[in-house]
Amino acid sequence: MQDASNHRSTAASRAASSLSPQTNLADFIPQAGVDFVATPAIQELTDRALAYIAIGYAVHLSGPAGTGKTTLALHIASKIGRRCTLLHGDDELRGSDLLGKDSGYRRQSIRDNYVSSILKTEETVSLMWSSNRLTTACEQGHTVIYDEFTRSPAAANNAFLSILEEGILTIPSSGQEKNYVHVHPDFRAIFTSNPEEYVGVHKSQDALIDRMITLEVSHQDRETELAIVQAKSHRSPEDAAKIVDVIRAMRDKLGSKNGPTIRAALAIAKILDHRGATVTCQDPVFMTTCQDVLYYNAARQAGKSFSRSDLESLLRTVVKTSVASLTGSAKGDALKVPATAPVTERAEGPRPIPTSTSTSTPSTAPSCAPTSATTNTPTSVSTPLVASVPVAPAASAEIARAAKDAVVRPVQEKPIDLVKATDELSGGDGQKEQTGRRLMRPPTFEVSTLPQGATV
Repeated sequence: MQDASNHRSTAASRAASSLSPQTNLADFIPQAGVDFVATPAIQELTDRALAYIAIGYAVHLSGPAGTGKTTLALHIASKIGRRCTLLHGDDELRGSDLLGKDSGYRRQSIRDNYVSSILKTEETVSLMWSSNRLTTACEQGHTVIYDEFTRSPAAANNAFLSILEEGILTIPSSGQEKNYVHVHPDFRAIFTSNPEEYVGVHKSQDALIDRMITLEVSHQDRETELAIVQAKSHRSPEDAAKIVDVIRAMRDKLGSKNGPTIRAALAIAKILDHRGATVTCQDPVFMTTCQDVLYYNAARQAGKSFSRSDLESLLRTVVKTSVASLTGSAKGDALKVPATAPVTERAEGPRPIPTSTSTSTPSTAPSCAPTSATTNTPTSVSTPLVASVPVAPAASAEIARAAKDAVVRPVQEKPIDLVKATDELSGGDGQKEQTGRRLMRPPTFEVSTLPQGATV
């Protein structure tokens, strides 16, 4: 995503020649960034915000740090297409810093000496008002982006109450002919804030929150984070996937509000680009960079239970098991570490029966997917298994003839989710099958080309 500083500096430099001396350089026309990542999730959030703004509502983007709130606000402002005023919340900010203040006196003297013997002097003294950015934005219909507005004291933001509701800005000066300004009909406001539990964040007044529509902005999904890392660095899709999965695994371990953000992923990718390193655990630059970028905040948020060896173990596990897919098997879900389950291959189409003399023993270990009454696991490495299916007794003769010719006819297997049966085999002389419905066992046969007792 495009950084706020890039938006501001680029737009300001383009418009500097057309600005009047009284216009602050913080007022600019935002331009869409060339490397802005507009995935479907980001586009959907942008469309919602633009719909609310179009009918006159202020939009409030609230979420943890590092979720791209300011960048998204600048992107929304670029879609509006009007001059933008950028404000930043600060604990020292006061209402006069937003609206303006009396900056001195204006003295006007008239000297009349029309008649040489008579001197007439008239002097007028009046207060001089100096408007600040919010007043100028209301007068000229700018789009105001108030970044981290809850870092300012609640009293400093009281002027927005009448601006957003009545469309009137009150001027706190006694030296003006009128003490109010009618807000321009094109005036729009976009606010951003962090959760209230963050350090340095003030609780905003309920009356102001009630006058805006709040959109929750959380951490991006995996697809968006992959696209951002690739757009901001020179990493390959495989390297970007490993870096993103490391960040998401840390976030899953420490909690979404305490874990590292996309900024950490970008920092790792850019440092590796600068130093020419690879995303492998054998590369000491990669391991050292991850320790430098991730460990301090992780240890600070997780407590003494999280050590450097824990972080190194997590890095090795994630890099080893990371899937270098641009979309992932579960879009938007954090990577769960580790838990890799065995995968059973299935045959595609007919295969000839191997003529090796390896024997098959019934397996009693539990399987991840439902199977038939018995599962034969070869003791030697061979082609993938053909799943056993129930066969009627009338078909045994045909199967025997086919086996003599060493040909297996494909049998349509029922989908796994349709077979609602669980088989329990008890040892001893008499084996019993307890299933949801009666399943007939496959027939056994003895031929010259197959080992005795083989099952098809």
